[in-house]
Amino acid sequence: MLKILFLFFLLLNAVYFYTQFEGTAELTSSTVLKQPALPQGVNKLVMLRERGLGGENAPFQESPADKLSAKPIDMLAKPLELQDEPSCFTLGPFTRADVAKRNAGTLAALGADVKHREISQRTPRGYWVYLPSSKSYQAAKRKATELQKKGLNDLYIMGKGSHQNAISLGLFTRESAANSRFQQVKKLGLKAVLETQYRTSKQIWLDLTVPGSQAATVANITEMVGSLQRAKLGRSECQ
Repeated sequence: MLKILFLFFLLLNAVYFYTQFEGTAELTSSTVLKQPALPQGVNKLVMLRERGLGGENAPFQESPADKLSAKPIDMLAKPLELQDEPSCFTLGPFTRADVAKRNAGTLAALGADVKHREISQRTPRGYWVYLPSSKSYQAAKRKATELQKKGLNDLYIMGKGSHQNAISLGLFTRESAANSRFQQVKKLGLKAVLETQYRTSKQIWLDLTVPGSQAATVANITEMVGSLQRAKLGRSECQ
């Protein structure tokens, strides 16, 4: 009899335990299923392990919000694009070919494409005031004597060349001084001539072309030119 009662109570406890376990499981599942819906635009909180970052073989899936937030980073990380158009310069003038050649070699070593260009440059060397040629030396001498009587002593008669028998009234380095002398002679009623005298010299220029992707080359060229005394670097249009 006692054995039967023991089995009855044991069976009763088992039924009670089973009933309590089923209720707990149902409560747990219903809690998950009955979570309130998230507002629009708010993403569900996902743990790192659930996103695949915790496992080696689990692929990472980006949400639409992830993609939107990544765009500004991609734009900031994008490298600066270098200009494709070249930069062109001209360096000079050089009066000596050996000096120009030496500087051209240095510029080429810095990465510039260098071309030589020679020009003839006329520069004023003085200003000449004179009276045109007379028909003969004797006529020029009589005119010179008249000028000396009027106080013009700084003169002489040209003896040869294209201005033979002309009377030179002075060669000046400053145009203002030459013009003053010219006006003095003109007031005496004489038809004087003011002529600019030129010298012709050869000048050498270096035309440089630097590719647009070599911005550092321009900086190196500028630094190198800074050590030159007479030659100047200027921008030019690329041909």
